[in-house]
Amino acid sequence: MQEILYERELNERQLEVVQSVDGPILVLAGAGSGKTKSIIYRCAYLLKEKRVAPWNILVVTFTNKAARELQERLEKLLEFPTRSLWVGTFHSVCSRILRQESANLPFHSNFSIYDDDNQLSVLKKIYKEQNIDKAKVPMGRVQNGISRYKNRLMLPEDLQARKDELDDKEGYFSKFLKIYTLYQQQLLLNQALDFDDILLYTAKLLQTNEPVRAKYQKLFQYVMIDEYQDTNQAQFQIVYQIAREHHRVCVVGDDDQAIYSFRGASIRNILEFEKDYPGVRSIRLEQNYRSTTAILELANAIIKQNRMRHPKELWSELGQGEKPRLCSYKDENEEASRIAEEINILRAKGTSLNQIAVLYRTNAQSRVFEYALMQARIPYSIVGSLYFYQRKEIKDFLGYLAALSNSSDNEALLRIINEPPRGIGTTSVNHLISYAGKNRISLYQAMHSADEVPGLQTAARTKISAFSAKLESWRKLVHSVPVLDLVKTVLEELDLVALYNASKDPKELARAENLVEFVTSVSEFAERFTSENERAPLLADYLPFVALQTGLDQVRESMESVRLMTLHNCKGLEFDSVFIAGLEEELLPHRMSMGTREEIEEERRLFYVGVTRARKRLFISYAKFRRLYDSFYFTKPSLFIQELEPYLFAGEDIDPGIQAAPRRVPKIKHKIREDQKFWRIGQTVYHKEYGKGMILNVDGEGSDATLTISFAAGKLAKIKGSFLQTEPD
Repeated sequence: MQEILYERELNERQLEVVQSVDGPILVLAGAGSGKTKSIIYRCAYLLKEKRVAPWNILVVTFTNKAARELQERLEKLLEFPTRSLWVGTFHSVCSRILRQESANLPFHSNFSIYDDDNQLSVLKKIYKEQNIDKAKVPMGRVQNGISRYKNRLMLPEDLQARKDELDDKEGYFSKFLKIYTLYQQQLLLNQALDFDDILLYTAKLLQTNEPVRAKYQKLFQYVMIDEYQDTNQAQFQIVYQIAREHHRVCVVGDDDQAIYSFRGASIRNILEFEKDYPGVRSIRLEQNYRSTTAILELANAIIKQNRMRHPKELWSELGQGEKPRLCSYKDENEEASRIAEEINILRAKGTSLNQIAVLYRTNAQSRVFEYALMQARIPYSIVGSLYFYQRKEIKDFLGYLAALSNSSDNEALLRIINEPPRGIGTTSVNHLISYAGKNRISLYQAMHSADEVPGLQTAARTKISAFSAKLESWRKLVHSVPVLDLVKTVLEELDLVALYNASKDPKELARAENLVEFVTSVSEFAERFTSENERAPLLADYLPFVALQTGLDQVRESMESVRLMTLHNCKGLEFDSVFIAGLEEELLPHRMSMGTREEIEEERRLFYVGVTRARKRLFISYAKFRRLYDSFYFTKPSLFIQELEPYLFAGEDIDPGIQAAPRRVPKIKHKIREDQKFWRIGQTVYHKEYGKGMILNVDGEGSDATLTISFAAGKLAKIKGSFLQTEPD
């Protein structure tokens, strides 16, 4: 067994982490500071030098991949197996505990684990059995609410006890509580847990069962938690209950990289760790082994603007390096094409495409980069997301267009017949298919003959007839109305944007954004087609174009390709060259995350995470105009850029407007003046009754303008400008 030379392998602060094994330890590990290495060597130190049994050590990581990597590197370092070490994610560790302690729980040891699709399947059955209106009680909102309450350790019975304290004038909470109760009953009947249940039941078991709690306190003599800034309330309780007696707990994290509050993570856990565990020893890992000094100087300047943080200053011995470049472009298309050109320059100089990433705030932004990279013949892959035209909501909408273009396309019709849900179930569809087959007609024709289809219930006949009539009304526009107008008509009459916005689930909100971006893509296609053909394109012109987009071969993981991803998906990754696009107000920070200082600070942390992914080169850009829906609007450079000093960037690239900008741009609240003349697509406004919304279309000027607005509550409405404000009261 070889000797481990800790002093040679670790810097002074990392060595302090490794050898501080008694009492609570808070390791504030800056980006790229070698925290994984510190955890591995700390485990080795406990096993080899302190002679701690492997099963007495608990190490919690945030991904299964990280757990496997840690175990493999530890065994390589020690040169003996450590399989009895408890290493895994919160979910894997807690699942193991629950299976061992099933005698103390209302389910047996071989319980099933339900994923999101299983959850939705259960909810759909409940909605159907209880005749619940999905429009009034959106399923996505319910699913998100159940998860949120479980993360706060609140089951239906806990909420029932507090029901009288809540203002429930509209009755939503009562309906939600009923669904939540039935949902939990169904899971229990099926002997199943969803992912949130795994954490909830473990936390409650440790809180309420003293013998079980004592057992795991004795078993886990040393506890290490990675990415502690991303823990939620349930995870906090699990750690606290295990470590509250011996206090031998080491948490590793970076409050500057806390970007997952929408998943229930609480930055409070890392900011107040000293309050939870008296006598905490805090160790800062500030030496960065990833990035050059120029990039770190920018990162430090960005994050210093946040108040809710433990102060730290990243530094590097990798040299000064190239200063980050800040570029402004005419619009998002020029931004994407110029980035593609820059990527080709980097490739010509020998940079591997695998070492280049393009980062952006929302999934919808990927479309222009996909197109630009295709045009430049640059292979790309999308990390953590589907290609734009392969996303469900886009494929669903393309299904409508395909069915309108070709009434014999049964596959397209099957995709959309109950999407969004309109009460045409599988049994009714099967009757239609059977009738169409026997009479040798298309499904579309069978729908038109719904009254003659045997087996259909009266309600189903009515819904099928209404849907076929709606399709027929749209089909009459196919050969005469330009495709952009057709798309807007179908989208508005389906009310899909409002439907998705009605949910508080970030996935559903992203679907709404993607549909708005889809209209943008059709608008751009129409402009190009008209300039080349001197006429507006019809649906028959557009569908072949889309078919080429969706028919592209996906880039294999082994293939060299530029990585496209949202800033949320880039955490934990690193690249030689990084492009961060769309540094504009209402995009980064995002318009839905500008209501409070806490939200602004999390958006700034998101920017910081993106910057610290870069090893050698960093490019930051924004567009002066951006198209939303079918119109252009002026943008403003992001507050996060305007806070920075010009010397942090390569001088020749800085837009004069940025250099002249004040270091801070205060957000001034004011009501819209009656004589204000200009409204813009994408602007955030507020209505006394409907709340916060985004302008999708503008007709007219000033207070007399009629504005089409998508409200956060899920309503799409046309409202006069005089009834709106730029800030809430």
